[in-house]
Order: sequence, then structure tokens, then C-alpha cells
Amino acid sequence: MIHYHLNRANQLYNLNRFEQCCQEAQKALQYDIENERAFFLMMLSNIQLEKYNEAEEIGKTALSYNPNSDGILFTLGVLYNQKDEYPIARKYLEAAIQINPDNSQYFFQLAKSHLGFNQIKIAKRMLNRSLSLNPNNEAALKLMSLIEQETDDSKDNALNLAEKALRLNPEDAQAHFVKASLYWKKKDFSNAETHLKTAVELHPQNEEMLALWLEARTRTTTPWNIFINFLMGKSRNLLRPTLILGAITFIPSVIISDGQTPHFIIWIIASLLMIPILIFWWIRPFLKFSFLNKKFNQTYFELANPSLPFEMLATLNILSSFIYWISGNGLFFGVAFLSTLLGGAIAQWENIESIYPVYNKPLRIGLIMVAVVLAVASLLYLLNGISF
Repeated sequence: MIHYHLNRANQLYNLNRFEQCCQEAQKALQYDIENERAFFLMMLSNIQLEKYNEAEEIGKTALSYNPNSDGILFTLGVLYNQKDEYPIARKYLEAAIQINPDNSQYFFQLAKSHLGFNQIKIAKRMLNRSLSLNPNNEAALKLMSLIEQETDDSKDNALNLAEKALRLNPEDAQAHFVKASLYWKKKDFSNAETHLKTAVELHPQNEEMLALWLEARTRTTTPWNIFINFLMGKSRNLLRPTLILGAITFIPSVIISDGQTPHFIIWIIASLLMIPILIFWWIRPFLKFSFLNKKFNQTYFELANPSLPFEMLATLNILSSFIYWISGNGLFFGVAFLSTLLGGAIAQWENIESIYPVYNKPLRIGLIMVAVVLAVASLLYLLNGISF
């Protein structure tokens, strides 16, 4: 009977029916309370369901019964990688490798732990070991390709790794994502968009891939694609458009702050420069939103804009700059300045596994950032008033 429940649990896991998998594995434990396979499936299912606390409790129980199980140790490593607790993950993964040094997937997960510390060289060494054990480890090939893309002299190797992963499994959405990132780095947004579109069709539930595909669509949209790509350049993190916006709004503001009335030519030049800025920061987000609705009949503005925090800060900068130009109130100068400063700072954010900033909860993060800017600017304004 225990084998029936274990086989059933395994089938349910492969069908992505994780709740039912846990139930079947729990039934198997009624016949063998120490069964390693049942614990293993329950842990993996809870990780997939993002029930990390439950997975951790199950893991500790499983380890008390099976202290020398490399499978349980490995799964705990996967769990803590998912929780971004990389030192703990590394401890469990290294223990699993001590018991079973011939498992390619163990070294792959250990590489991800080292990436969490930005230890690129060690991560590459772990991935090379993983690939030496299994040259067809798709996950290791894709991650190695993404890392190689960060090294200017390794582009050919990155391309070969990505193509091999795609040949092994042409129906793998992540493999298409990796290939898209290579084209993105080359500013070949048309081919990048093609692979991202395929990735979305293969895995439409993946919000990150969908968001990146929507971003790629705006890079190839005529007649604005030329100046959009000029503003973005090779930047993956919105640093260039943030700094350009800051410069365009900052210069007229400084002139006003000196008590001088800018010549009307200055205003004409500033207005003309603001046109592409307004299109980039205001119209372009709605373009992505319309793409989303047209393709999927969805109405998630937050999902269409994974870089929403940047867009909210940019909007705050533009509006506060206009108000300052009209009113001369120094508070709005501070708001605009801090918006650019914070936007430029967070634009440095990068993720080795992503080709564009994607936030899990962009609306909440954006609102927090806007609140911080307004609070700090107001505080500085009040302190300045008190000092005089």
C-alpha cells in the first residue's frame, strides 16, 4: 500500500498538483513514519507552493529520521536558496555533496548559493563541476550562459551554452528567456522579443517573462523605438533615462533657485526636451498595458509595468518640477531632486538571472519610495524654515 501512495504522490507532483501530492505522501507516512521519499516529495511540494515554513518543519522532521540522507539535505538547501538564506543553504548543500559528490544538481544549487553572495568565480566553478557530471544539465547550462553574458570576452561561450540548452529542450521557456537576454545585450530587440514571446506562450503564468516581453514590445514599437532605445542604450536598469530626466528638470530648477527668470528660449528648449521624456515615462507604460490587454484580456497595470517604482519616481520628479517652475516653492525642488537621486540609486539594482528590473510587488515598493521622498523633502523643508 505504501508503494501505491508514493507512486501516486510522485505522479501528482509531476502533474504540478502539489496539494494532492502532499496528501498522498502523508498517507504513505502512515505506513512508514521514516520514509525518506515521502518527506522528500512533501518538502518539494511545499516549496513549489511557497509554503516555506511548512517545508522547513517537514525537513527538520525528515532529517531527524534520516540524518545521512543527501536528498533531504539537498532539498533543505533548495528551500533556503528560495528564501535567500544563502549561508544556511550552502551548509546543507555542502553536506549533501559530502555524502553524494556525483550529483550534478547538487553543484548547480550550490552555485546559486554562491551567486547570492555575488561570488561569480566560485559559482562558475560549481557550474563547471555540475556540467562535468552531466553535460546536458539544462538548468546549469542556462545559468552558466547568463553568467557568461556578464563577461565581455565570453559572449561566444554564452551563446553556445544557450543554444545547447535550447537544442536539448526547445519547449523550455527559460531556455528561450536566456537566448533573449543574449539578443538584448546586443541591442537586437526584435529577436529578443521573438524569444520572449515564445517563452510567454510556453509559460503564460510566469509574470516575469510576461513583463519582460511587454518591455521588449516597446523597444520595437514604431515610430518611438529609436529614441526609446537611445534613452535606454545598453542599460538594463533604467539608469540612463533616470539621469537624463534628472538633468533636464534639474538645470531649469537651478536657474530659478538663483532668483533669475529664465529666458523664454530656455523654456522652449526644456519643453522640447521634455516631449520624449513624457512619452518614455508616461505614454510608454500605457503602451505596455495595451499590449497586455490585447494579448491576454487582462487589466493588471502593475503587471504590465515591472519597473513601476521607477515610473512613479519619474512622474513625481516631472510633476514637482513643473510645480516648482510655476510657484517657485523650494519644497518641490527638493521633491524633484530627491526623486532623481533615489531613482538613480535604485536603478543600479541588477539581478544575474534577469535582463530587466522586475519587482514582485512593484506597486507597494513604488508607493514606499514615493512616501520616503515626500517625507524626507518635507523634513528638509521644515528644518530649513526653522533654521532661518
